Amino acid sequence: METYRLKNIAIVILLLLNGCLLLIVGQQKLQSLGSERRSAARLRELYQANQLTLGERIDLTQQPLGPRTLVRQAETEQAIASALLGGDAVSTTSQGGGIYSYEAERGTIQFRAGGSFYGSHLKLPVPDPESFSRDFCARFGYEEPQVRQEDGTGSAVAAQRVDDVPVANCGVELYFEHGMLTSVTGAHVSLEKASVEPGEQMTCVTALLRFLDYRNASGVVCSEVTGVQCVYQLQGAAALRLLPAWEIQTDTHTYYVDCETGEVYGR
Repeated sequence: METYRLKNIAIVILLLLNGCLLLIVGQQKLQSLGSERRSAARLRELYQANQLTLGERIDLTQQPLGPRTLVRQAETEQAIASALLGGDAVSTTSQGGGIYSYEAERGTIQFRAGGSFYGSHLKLPVPDPESFSRDFCARFGYEEPQVRQEDGTGSAVAAQRVDDVPVANCGVELYFEHGMLTSVTGAHVSLEKASVEPGEQMTCVTALLRFLDYRNASGVVCSEVTGVQCVYQLQGAAALRLLPAWEIQTDTHTYYVDCETGEVYGR
């Protein structure tokens, strides 16, 4: 009987401890939300004082993305080359510097270690450039392409998305002449075997403060920030990485705030 009572007492103590922990976590969460609201309110006041409108629908509490280290995917490169050459592309010898060529009857596509690829003097018949472009982009994770062509001559341009997040400087451009794909340039990344790097990232409020400072110091002409979202930028130097940046859309141009350096730059 005594053992049974001790067990009940222990259970009650554990329940009380859990309740206290939940209460503490809840209080911390409320304090954090209150701090975020105060920061957002002060930011809107600061923008108003500087004659710059901050769109009411902009979510100032949205979370930043984390940097990702990528791994080069030879199979994906070969699949892209095959789709652009209209047949099974065969990998040839490396040209050094991380450059690999993929050949087929209709031409050659070269891929660099930084994710970029290009091909010229291609000879792939494409009866419907718009349909071809849409199918290619849907298959390899690009957005809906912007196609401009007439009688089989023109171009298609699209940006890539990963995990439904735009990669600002990673896209593809297809060029057609008289119903034939003649050249391509672009970049592509894969999240297969990618790893998220640790560390805190710049908040939305901080990014907007950086932009306000940049606007006031540089004399940028704009009167309203119409949209803000965290996107990726492809870095393909020493290591292949996706770095987060805050994309700030204004009524005149689009700007980016690098989450790592705080640098502000235009598209």
